Amino acid sequence: MACNDMRAQQIITAAHFNNMMVPEEVAVLGVNNDPIRCELAYPQLSSVAPNAFQSGYRAAEVLAGMLEGRKPESYYQRIEPLGVVTRRSTDALAIHDRNVAAALNYIREHACTGLKVDAVSRHAFASRSQLEKKFRQYLGRSPQAEIRRVQVAKIRQLLTETDFPLKKIAELAGFEHVEYMCVLFKRLTGNSPGVYRKNTRVTEAQFVGGLGRP
Repeated sequence: MACNDMRAQQIITAAHFNNMMVPEEVAVLGVNNDPIRCELAYPQLSSVAPNAFQSGYRAAEVLAGMLEGRKPESYYQRIEPLGVVTRRSTDALAIHDRNVAAALNYIREHACTGLKVDAVSRHAFASRSQLEKKFRQYLGRSPQAEIRRVQVAKIRQLLTETDFPLKKIAELAGFEHVEYMCVLFKRLTGNSPGVYRKNTRVTEAQFVGGLGRP
C-alpha cells in the first residue's frame, strides 16, 4: 500500500522494470483515488477513496467555530475513507506459479475478446490439462470459469457506469449473443442485467441523497 496514487504508480513501474507481474506477484494499492492517474496506470490502479465531502464539511464546521471564538476540542480530526475502489492492480491472488500467473494476466487482458482456453494455454506455455489442474489447485476454478468471472466483472462495470443498451454491453464483454450473456449473468450473479442496473441506480441515489445530511 502506497501513501498516494503517484507513489503507487511508481511502484508499478518499478515492478515492471524488475519483471514482476502486477497483481499476480505483487498487488499495489494507492490512496486518493485520482480517476485520471488510476485509470491511466497499467494495470489500472486500485485506490482508497477519501471522504472529501465529509472532510470539507468538518473543516468548515471547525472554522466556523473558531471564527465565533470557540477553540476546537482537537486540531486532529479523523475522517474515515469511503472505502477501496478496486481496479486491476489488486484484482488477483498472489500466485507463485509462473504458468498460472501468465495465464491470469492474459485472461485479464483478453477475456472480453472471445478468448478461448486453448489460446490461454499457448500463452502460458502449458498444456490445457496441466493448466486446468494448476488453476484448480491455486484458484479452485477452471480457466474457463476465470474467463467468465472477468467478463461478468466487465458487465457489472458497464451496467453501473454507462447507459449502454444490453446489445452494446454484450459486444464489449465479448459475447456474440446478448441472450446468452443475460442467461450467464443471471446464473452467476442471481440477477438479470436489467435488475442489477436498477438496483445499482437505487443504491447510488440513496447515497447521493444522504450526502446532504449533516
